[in-house]
Amino acid sequence: MMITKNKKAYFDYEISTDYTAGIVLAGHEVKAIKTGHINISDTIISLQKGEARLLGMDIPLYTKTSPLLVPGYQPKRKRKLLLTKREISKIASRLDKPGMVALALEVFIARGGFIKVKIWIGRLRKKVEKKQVLKERSIEKEMRKETLKY
Repeated sequence: MMITKNKKAYFDYEISTDYTAGIVLAGHEVKAIKTGHINISDTIISLQKGEARLLGMDIPLYTKTSPLLVPGYQPKRKRKLLLTKREISKIASRLDKPGMVALALEVFIARGGFIKVKIWIGRLRKKVEKKQVLKERSIEKEMRKETLKY
């Protein structure tokens, strides 16, 4: 079940490969995510010391959790991704190319109730490429309208 998408990233980046990873979360963070309180618009993936981490994923404190139980809670803290060493090395080799970025584009609930993140590796589109994409979309939309008229 889909929880959230980073719609802007679909437009701003040209995506080449994708991976699915689990996240290390606290119990109150899981509850907040399942209620839809999550923002992944500024989230990127960082590789450090053989580990993959999510940077900038905003999970506010669950409304029914007392701040006294979680002193000093940081909603945008680094969160560890659960990936194999082989997947991390593949991601690292793809990120070595100039202009490549790893992003979190989707958060969803997998079988068994586990929260997963879809990681995509791609490069930032140039302004001209974005205009071209918009032009193609508008042409397709007009063609669909024309076919529906007849």
